[in-house]
Amino acid sequence: MPLRPSLTALLPLVLVAAPLSAQEPEPPSDLPLGLNLPTADHLEGWQPAIRFTHRFTESARGNSKDFYGLDGGNFPGLGFDLGIAAVPGLNAQIYRTADGKTVTLALQERILNHPHVRLAVRVERFDETIQRTTYAFGTVGLTGAAVQLPAEFLVGSFSLSLVPTWLSRTTTRDQALFTAGAGLRWRFAESQSVLAEYYPRPSRLDRATYEPGYAVGYRFQTKGHRFTLMATNVQGTTAHQVLSGDYAGGPRPPGRWALGFNLVRIF
Repeated sequence: MPLRPSLTALLPLVLVAAPLSAQEPEPPSDLPLGLNLPTADHLEGWQPAIRFTHRFTESARGNSKDFYGLDGGNFPGLGFDLGIAAVPGLNAQIYRTADGKTVTLALQERILNHPHVRLAVRVERFDETIQRTTYAFGTVGLTGAAVQLPAEFLVGSFSLSLVPTWLSRTTTRDQALFTAGAGLRWRFAESQSVLAEYYPRPSRLDRATYEPGYAVGYRFQTKGHRFTLMATNVQGTTAHQVLSGDYAGGPRPPGRWALGFNLVRIF
C-alpha cells in the first residue's frame, strides 16, 4: 500500500518555502542614465552596454514647417559602458558627443544599495577636443572634471533622485562650481516609464540672462533595449554641459524646447 505523507509532515517544508517565495527578486542591472543625469543604477559583472544620444538643436515649438526641429541640426553621441566584475558595483564609461567634440571618461561606484535608498559616486573627466577659443558667450575647448553623487529614493513605482555635482570649471569662469540636479521617475507599467529632470541655475549666474533647465521624457524598455524620447531646453548631454548653467549661452527659455532621444543596448 503506497505511503501518503501527512499534512503534519509537510508543514515544516511549507513554512520554509513560504518566506523564500515571498522574497522580492533582485532588480535587473541597468545603465546609470536617466535623461541627462546619471542614476544610481549599475551594470553587473563584465556586462557591456552601448548608449546612443541624439539632441536636435532647433526649437520644436512653432516650427511645423521644419517638422518641429527635426529638419535642423543635431548633436549625436556614442558611448560604451562596462561593468567591472573585479570590484563589485564598479562601472566604467567612455563617451563622445559631437557637441564640442567632447570626450568623457568616467568611473562610477555603487556605495549603497538598500531597497528604498541607493547611492553612487561618479568621477568624470571631460575634454572638448576643439581648439580653445573665447567667444562672447564664453570659452570653448575646455578640459575639466566632474564629481557627482547620484542618490535615489524609491517608493513603490516612484523614484526621486538628487545629483550633487562639483565641476572644476565652466564656460564663463575658470573656477569650480557646486550645484545639484534633481529627477523623478514613475514606472507606470512593467516596460514603460515617465521621467523628468530639473537643472537649477547656479546662483552666480545672472538671473536676467540665464534660465534654469529641464527635461521630460517617456521610456519604453525591453530586456536589452531602453528607448527614451524627450523634450528639453538644455543643449548637451554631459555633466558640464547640462549642469553648469552657462554652456552655449545657457538653456533656452522654457517655451523653446527641442526634441531628443537616448537609445541604450545592454548585452
